[in-house]
Amino acid sequence: MTQFAAIDPALAAVLMPVAVAAGLLRAWITHRTAVRMEEEHTRRICVAVQGSTPMHRAAVVKACAELEAASRTLPKQSRVRNL
Repeated sequence: MTQFAAIDPALAAVLMPVAVAAGLLRAWITHRTAVRMEEEHTRRICVAVQGSTPMHRAAVVKACAELEAASRTLPKQSRVRNL
């Protein structure tokens, strides 16, 4: 199989920056998704803890952590069907 540069240098000059930009965009979207998920997790914990007494906060945080862990172990298809 021949390389792009051997076929047409102009085509290679256009496709290479596009490929790099697509890779950067994908990395940025992955990063923003991880940040957003962590922010949502923190928000859910804060909401759950707000209504609890200081004595019960540790139990509430533990229960939230168990729910988060359980939701991550479900196959994606099961999560979609349960919605």
